[in-house]
Amino acid sequence: MTPRDRYQTWDAAYVLGALARDDRHEYEDHLSDCPSCRTAVAELSGIPAVLSMLDLDEVSALDDEQPEPPLRPEVLTSVIDRVRARRRRTRAMTLAAVAVAAAMLSLALALVVKPELFGRDARTDEQASAPLLTMAKVSETPINASVALTGYGWGTRIDMACSYGDWGQSPHSTPPQDLGMVVVGHDGTRSQIATWLGLSGATALPSGTTPMAADDIKAVQLVSTHDGRVLLEKQL
Repeated sequence: MTPRDRYQTWDAAYVLGALARDDRHEYEDHLSDCPSCRTAVAELSGIPAVLSMLDLDEVSALDDEQPEPPLRPEVLTSVIDRVRARRRRTRAMTLAAVAVAAAMLSLALALVVKPELFGRDARTDEQASAPLLTMAKVSETPINASVALTGYGWGTRIDMACSYGDWGQSPHSTPPQDLGMVVVGHDGTRSQIATWLGLSGATALPSGTTPMAADDIKAVQLVSTHDGRVLLEKQL
């Protein structure tokens, strides 16, 4: 047996204070240049506290065959294994808790720094007062409408207020009833973002959303979905 092998079983006895004074001094000298033994002692450092929480029944349960002496080597090994397993579980739970806390902190910071990522814009007051823009008539129609554009991080919401008037007095024999809201981009793209049924003498408040930023929108149109005819338009 090499001198190093001689100390392999001294760690638990050292932690429990079971070494004689001379052996304890000898082992401490050995620890100064043996990393593996220092690691073993560190892992077992919590055993005295754990043992202090065990009552006689728990110790007996670990050593059913021979209750005397109360801590045979195999019993001590079982206790050590329990301590190490408990430390591993505690370490894993701590890491998981830290990860959850970090994720929640990141989410909170993102909500504060970039609220638009969650559909919230820091410019709430500005959006609440978005002006209504009157739409110009492109075709003869009794419909009057205004639009308001609200910008978000993900795009733009467009709200429209339509007043249809009395279609019975319109010179058109079959006025359009199926209506739509169309967004025209500066790049020439067109997308219909809302449809609704127009009724004579009624008022409607349709709204729609587009991924285009407000600055990328060239015009908003109110169209007849039956034939695509543009009835009203607001150039931006």
